[in-house]
Amino acid sequence: MGICYQGKTLKHIVDERERLHKETNYAYGLEKLALVEEDPAKFMRFQMRLVSACINARETAKLISANPMSMVQGELLFMLANAEGDVISASYGLAGHIQCMPFIVESIANLGFEDDPGINEGDIFSVNDPLYGPPHNADCYTFLPVYYKGELVSWTVGLNHIVDVGGIQPGGLGVISPSVFTDGFTYPPTKTGENFKQHKWWDLHWKRRTRTEMFNVLDDKMRAAGVVVLNDRICEIIDEFGADYYRQGLKEIIERERRVLVQRIKTQSVPGKYTYLQLSAVNYKGTLGRLWPASNRNWIIHKFGELSIRPDGTLLTDLEGLTSEGEFHANAYEPAVRMLTSLGMWPMFAYTETINSSLLYMTDWNIPPGSMFNPQNPWAGTVMGLGAVAGYIYLFHNTISYAYFSRGFLEETFPQDGTAIGYGMAGMLGDGFQWAGGDMCLLTCQSEAATPDHDGIEASVCSPNPAADMGEMEIVEFLMPTQVNIGRKLIQDYCGHGKFRGGLGIGGLQFVNQPGRSLVINAFAATDGMGACAMGRSGAYPGTNDIIMFAHGTNMRELLEQGHAYPTDFREVLAWIKEGKLKAESVETFKGPTPTIPCGDGDLYSFAAGSRGGWGDVLERPYNLVEQDLEYGWISPHVTRGVYGVITDDNGKVNVEESEQLRKLLRNRRKERSVDAKEWWKQERQVVLGKKWHEDIYNMFADNCNYEKFRNQFYGMWQLPEDYAL
Repeated sequence: MGICYQGKTLKHIVDERERLHKETNYAYGLEKLALVEEDPAKFMRFQMRLVSACINARETAKLISANPMSMVQGELLFMLANAEGDVISASYGLAGHIQCMPFIVESIANLGFEDDPGINEGDIFSVNDPLYGPPHNADCYTFLPVYYKGELVSWTVGLNHIVDVGGIQPGGLGVISPSVFTDGFTYPPTKTGENFKQHKWWDLHWKRRTRTEMFNVLDDKMRAAGVVVLNDRICEIIDEFGADYYRQGLKEIIERERRVLVQRIKTQSVPGKYTYLQLSAVNYKGTLGRLWPASNRNWIIHKFGELSIRPDGTLLTDLEGLTSEGEFHANAYEPAVRMLTSLGMWPMFAYTETINSSLLYMTDWNIPPGSMFNPQNPWAGTVMGLGAVAGYIYLFHNTISYAYFSRGFLEETFPQDGTAIGYGMAGMLGDGFQWAGGDMCLLTCQSEAATPDHDGIEASVCSPNPAADMGEMEIVEFLMPTQVNIGRKLIQDYCGHGKFRGGLGIGGLQFVNQPGRSLVINAFAATDGMGACAMGRSGAYPGTNDIIMFAHGTNMRELLEQGHAYPTDFREVLAWIKEGKLKAESVETFKGPTPTIPCGDGDLYSFAAGSRGGWGDVLERPYNLVEQDLEYGWISPHVTRGVYGVITDDNGKVNVEESEQLRKLLRNRRKERSVDAKEWWKQERQVVLGKKWHEDIYNMFADNCNYEKFRNQFYGMWQLPEDYAL
């Protein structure tokens, strides 16, 4: 006898779910939604009771945590899944994780957990190993089986992004890790508690394997408390509606939402194939040295995607052409891809409070085995594979924006691209106290791109992650005793320019104050110095790169003691150094992830999350918007003239006649510099024939040509001879 309905085993119902969908194209084979049709008001009340229960669990449990990412930045989520693992309802927060839970339940079903170690009422399970469903090991899952009269009817789930994972670099966003053995504390599905309480030995693992034991232990208690609270609420709902209604209702919620999503795609988009490409970099050469010889190199990561919108409203995403798996931190598995890319789908067509696993029933993927998002090496490093996956969020933002634009939905067209900053740090104070911390406020919130009819929002918005929050730096300072935040602002000129420009990027500046014996900082940045994936639309500029800067050995302390002001962003730091106002022994600037950087007293650490692209020709920007930019200080007079071709007086008023002449001059200059497309192709073909690339580019093309689709396109584009080989 199994633990599920009618004595079925967990593996049986998971396999049956897959079979029914494959045979019928309906979730659970539900061609008819009996409960919805019988009493839609009752059904909606039932569904919203489930949603409110998840929100209640989140708001209750998060008070246990001391982690600012959980308390104020929204980096947590509580969910209800049915027995098969499909998420039925969720709180607000890290919404993408809804896609992972079905993979986790499938994993424990295939591993035979029902027999060993057993799945009993009150058991608590934990997992963060990406091989079994979570996206990366900084996202830790705690889940509890919900029993009703001896039957497994659901799972309650809590997860959050922890402060430190115990990897080779501090924090939860490591950008150096050749394999799982350097990723940090990575644990497969494990029974960590019984009788609705975690075992004491489980706390000892957090204390011994991670740098931020207090935060991580409290986070674990938060997740455990949340799933128990949610368990009690769900049992009350079952008592009210009945077990049969509950069991059937969970399945109908999935199928009902699937139909809504399919209908939205059919109504608002245009069937066809949409292609996408983002390039990023992993720079290990000279960093890892003799410790890991296979990692002592650089990679140009080629992230190609082809999104097919089918006439029936379903989606197929083909990643053939993606870079192969490597001995680096950026590998990922299918659940991570499904999880993070859903953040590109929900803002476009799945924008409801009742989001659930229905996306899995109308989205298909081809992720070639051996690629970096389908590694065949079970020990592949995945600590920050999400950083690489993140670019594919914007495959959906951009290609579905194209489809909306084709239909005339201008207000629904908002092309985005990846910008993000997060960092980890660790140190030892003068009295020998060891600590670790970090922040990711610019990972979940960035500026908005321009649209066809208005500028991007002049503030940071949470477009990739529904209901996230930048958080308060004052709260985060409790994590970082040596970091004094002296700047947090929108940065002048730091945007994608266009007829309508993207919103300004936001940045921060920290003063390192008495770090004691040691302090190291390592940062993650999304653009990798390769620029933005979504180039400016209709002739606009692309967005800006992420910026990370360290100014070592400054005289900032002396300036403060003398009563001087302080800089507030990286541009001001560089300007002050150039003027001689600020002195620095050395300056390190990065446009992508950093190695582990030692810092000392008086150093300045600056970071800025790049902006998104503009829309339309910069030389068509309305003069009134230029004057507005100057009035608010968003754009400098230098950029106004050099980029937008606008001449103003000292009061910021446009001289229309002189501006029209300058814009005419700039347009003529474009024509003079332009090259005929045929001539450009001939010149570039000679480069391809001669293989005259940098070695990292050569290696990228050689890897990509292992894929038949890419090879055919590459050879066809450049009309290469049959004996051409890389």
